[in-house]
Amino acid sequence: MATELALLKQPIALRPEHIASAPTTLRIKHINRTGVDYKVTTVAPEGASSSKGSESPVLFTVDGKLTSWSQRRIFRDAIGLPLFDLRRKAAGVTFFIEIPGDEDRPLATLAPRSSVFKDKCDIYLANAAADGEEVMLEVRGQDVWKKWTHVYFNGALVMRTKLADMVAVYIPGKRISWEVEVAEGMDLSLASAITIFLAENLYNSSYPSSHSFNGKKSEDADPTEVIHTAHNK
Repeated sequence: MATELALLKQPIALRPEHIASAPTTLRIKHINRTGVDYKVTTVAPEGASSSKGSESPVLFTVDGKLTSWSQRRIFRDAIGLPLFDLRRKAAGVTFFIEIPGDEDRPLATLAPRSSVFKDKCDIYLANAAADGEEVMLEVRGQDVWKKWTHVYFNGALVMRTKLADMVAVYIPGKRISWEVEVAEGMDLSLASAITIFLAENLYNSSYPSSHSFNGKKSEDADPTEVIHTAHNK
């Protein structure tokens, strides 16, 4: 598997208007102590000038109900207009990204694969940047602490997430944040949805979904059982 972010010749998107035009780093963080509401901002590149104490404008917000059995999370754009929902069936492990009111045709299906400690999931989506062609992304945790998780398309690295503060994970009520590196050509709203899915399953083992790609079962073997050094940079 690749260790450097790819440049996608064919973009991958749920929402073409949010495709990254250059490699982009996102910051995704809880905005209150409930742990179900988030905001998504960009991180300025190293060396970029910015006002002291200033914060990047919000790209997306995510909100939900603490008592939601389906773990429904509602994604909105910068001005508060709804984009899509992320949810699972009340008694299942498979998550869906869908337009409200059109639940029979999900934009993407997030199917966890068996893994005791690491994140492991296959994502099937109708690529809005390629006339709805179905593609599969592989989400693969890099360590048992879930600090680093990589997302691959055909072996190319298209995003990676990092838990920004490992200590916060173990302090009740502490607001947790993630930094997400996203490849050029990758939809930022999709990258945000994948990260929120990981956040919602931070304390869970990965139980297998029965969903498959074009009728074929996804292999359960994890191709990323190697430690790579990108996070040591």
